[in-house]
Amino acid sequence: MAAGQTNSRTLLMKIFESWHDENIPDCSPDTAFEIFASELALRSYGLGLENIQDGIVGSGQDGGIDSIFTFWDDNLLDEDSEIFSDSKKPSEFSQERLLELWVLQAKRSPSFEEVALDKLENTLRRVLDLNQDMDGLKGLYNESLLARIDLFRKSWEKLLVRRPKISVRIVYATPGDRQGVSPQVLIKQNLLQQAVADLLPPGATVDCSLSGDRELLARYNEKPTYSLPMRFQENATSGNSHVALVTLSDYFNLIADENRKLRRHLFDWNVRDYQGPVTVNQEIRRTLENEQSPEFWWLNNGVTIICSEATTGGKTYSLTDIQIVNGLQTSHTIYEALRDHPNADIGDRMILVRIISTTDRKTRDQVIRATNRQTPVNEASLRATDEIQRNIEDYFLVNGWYYDRRKNFYKNEGKDPAKIIGIPLLGQALTAMGLCRPDKARGKPSSLLKNDDDYTSVFNSGVNLSVFLWAARTQRTVDVFLHSESASATQAQRNNLKFHLAMLVAVELVGKRIYRPQQLEIVASENAELGESFLADRLDLLKEFTTSFVGGGNTTLEKAAKNQQFTQYILAQLGV
Repeated sequence: MAAGQTNSRTLLMKIFESWHDENIPDCSPDTAFEIFASELALRSYGLGLENIQDGIVGSGQDGGIDSIFTFWDDNLLDEDSEIFSDSKKPSEFSQERLLELWVLQAKRSPSFEEVALDKLENTLRRVLDLNQDMDGLKGLYNESLLARIDLFRKSWEKLLVRRPKISVRIVYATPGDRQGVSPQVLIKQNLLQQAVADLLPPGATVDCSLSGDRELLARYNEKPTYSLPMRFQENATSGNSHVALVTLSDYFNLIADENRKLRRHLFDWNVRDYQGPVTVNQEIRRTLENEQSPEFWWLNNGVTIICSEATTGGKTYSLTDIQIVNGLQTSHTIYEALRDHPNADIGDRMILVRIISTTDRKTRDQVIRATNRQTPVNEASLRATDEIQRNIEDYFLVNGWYYDRRKNFYKNEGKDPAKIIGIPLLGQALTAMGLCRPDKARGKPSSLLKNDDDYTSVFNSGVNLSVFLWAARTQRTVDVFLHSESASATQAQRNNLKFHLAMLVAVELVGKRIYRPQQLEIVASENAELGESFLADRLDLLKEFTTSFVGGGNTTLEKAAKNQQFTQYILAQLGV
């Protein structure tokens, strides 16, 4: 039954239309709403638009699922995450960490329907059954869906001996009114939740939620808070810098929200990920829990906060634009200790907090590098502070684009999302176009910047800055085209061929095979417009090559896209 129009729905759809025009104008409204709803559902994870688009699986044979995402210990998993490395043993990963699967269905129709929940139940019964061979499902579901589900299944199986905390979150989103949902829909919602719970081990959690116009609107209006108060016991000030002794309870209140959830966005600029119960973190935990140990701040280096402004009133700091750039391991360990035992005496212990108030980018980078030299840090983690990275950011700025060296920096400033490019995507684009290695760009989205040779092959002073901007613009143009209706691309082609199409564009413009990014300087200086017909011709050619390569049935598009043999086949067909 058609639902009446509400103010919430009117506002939500106007917001969606504006978001659609600003972010992915050539994308169909239905696919755009899937991306929009997924971004809202996962907003607390701070994912970029490219991350969301990679998770979209809705197309033919999608089993009623529009997007799928897997998180391990709050980190989004992709194909080359360390968890899937053959060289990594299960014992090297933390015990009892959270393994989350997010499954989303989004429809623009202003109502919740039973059939959508029926489809979700039938699909999840099959794909989450570990006794069901994934190859046996190829005739039922599309390649993208099976690949994304396989990330969860493989991580679950590998981490089984580490006793992961399994959580499955199912979101059915429409611009409808959740208050007016029929009893039949509510029954189907509960049946779906129970069906999934029956497939999971004891202790696993399953949440199946209906997100309507009010819920989606509320999600849109949620903004991460970067300006917060912090109580202290003692402090000292010198110019724009401060040191303070803060009780662990007060520090917990800074890094956790009102629901006792970690404010992950405060650590966006930290060079490390949380390492779990490694030796140093176990020692921190033991120090916290040992009543006989000396003062905590005597034994711990504390944390470093960078902010744009720090003012005091009484025994409270007011901190603006907070980023905690050193002390992630300590912060997480404190968070877990007090989250698990909120009334413990350890909350009265104190931590040393350094506060540096500056808006100068170079100073911030110097602080980050210096404070992270106290213990070993992989050089790849410090890439964002490299001079070449600052130079690229400056060049982008004077040309009206934004280079997100620091995760979500320009997104949080409200800059045009269509002109924001992060380090990982730029590295992938240069690898695909400047090295003719789209297979590596597709197959190693996380590890490209961790290997020194891979990093310096694209990010070095010998590459003219105009090449970086050209590559960013070109890759973004290719991505937008692939999501347009005129491309007639399947979701599997959008997910797997965007870097291969970018390579074909670059090779055509240069007129020969490309071995070094410097070869792109000529086309970058010309900055030729990439017309729709030009891109369509290259895509038609790529589709022909793809059909020929995978036509024998010995491989899939997903696997071929990550295989250098496919790249070599394409180049051979091009005669370069």
